[in-house]
Amino acid sequence: MSQIEHARRDGDPSLLARLLHLPPQSERTLRMEALIARLRLVLLAVNIPLLALFLDTDGWHMQLVWALVAFTATYGAFIAFFRPYRRWRVFETSALSAFVDSLVIAIFIAATGGVESPFYILYFLSLAAVGMRFDLRQVLAVCALYALSYSLVYLWSWDPSANAFGELMLRCSYMFILSVAVGHLAREETSRSMEVEAFEKLNAENQRLLTRREKEARVDRLTGLQNRASLEKDAHRALRRVRGSGGYMSILFCDMDRLKTINDELGHDAGDRVLRQAGAAMKRSMRASDFVGRYGGDEFVVVLPNLTRETAYERSEQLIASFAQVNEALPEDLHIGLSVGIATYPFDADDYPTLVKLADQAMYLAKRDGGNRVRTANDLHLFWETIPRTA
Repeated sequence: MSQIEHARRDGDPSLLARLLHLPPQSERTLRMEALIARLRLVLLAVNIPLLALFLDTDGWHMQLVWALVAFTATYGAFIAFFRPYRRWRVFETSALSAFVDSLVIAIFIAATGGVESPFYILYFLSLAAVGMRFDLRQVLAVCALYALSYSLVYLWSWDPSANAFGELMLRCSYMFILSVAVGHLAREETSRSMEVEAFEKLNAENQRLLTRREKEARVDRLTGLQNRASLEKDAHRALRRVRGSGGYMSILFCDMDRLKTINDELGHDAGDRVLRQAGAAMKRSMRASDFVGRYGGDEFVVVLPNLTRETAYERSEQLIASFAQVNEALPEDLHIGLSVGIATYPFDADDYPTLVKLADQAMYLAKRDGGNRVRTANDLHLFWETIPRTA
């Protein structure tokens, strides 16, 4: 870990730690890096024709100038197109890169005329780029560095006149004014971005809590299946779709056999565990379009859109067979079963409550016949027809 990171971690208020720290990496700072990289290339595109065509090059150290241009163009293209700052923070705009920029600009100005060089404006553009990512404190520190380096170059090509000294002071003052303005704008933008980020985090947390509460309102805590209220809403919605398309829908009313014996013999904890395993086994046997929920106690309701009575009968037998996995962990004398009743739209009823009621009665017929079997609403009609009518 670097000394700066140690200082930040330990709360060291040293000036160096405050000046050199990088701003928090966020999507905003990365967008600023991309903008700075593109501006660097635009600046080169403007400077190159000026150097080649419009400016007087007599007495200039043009080999050094073109070498700096070539280096900056290569580095700028690499940053703009490959965006290494998204992986390595060393390529981001920082106090170190500001120092390098100061050195390159100072050499460039010295090689293009010193006092008479028109490229002193590069300092202003570089300050603006630093201010786009940093706070006021960092921009002022970079401004002091730029003013010092420019003053050294300016004095190196000194013109001993009052106008020359005044021009130096004026340009350095402009640097300071620009730094204060850009720094304040950067501070306001940073504060706004932090507020937006905090709001987004709070909104995401609220959405997570809302999603969890909605899930809790839909899910039975013991089995992880849908609860009764949620299942009824989905069933009504599915029935409306089926009714509109002229299809079928079957309802299975399921009741576990011998669960009370497990509660009496092994305790309610064991009974709850078996109930969870039974719910999981039923869910594994369902299609993605089917619904299965806990109706209450050891009763389950399964909604099978677009399945006829015959296919629903086969699905019910698969549900009963799936309980073999649950029985593997139970003593043989405590094996459970499943009694299933079936009612199908539109043959048996045309509304969900009546379908559930008929499927429930058919399930009791399966219980009456010994359990662990399937009966349909049609079997229920035949049963009532066989009962002698009393006068």
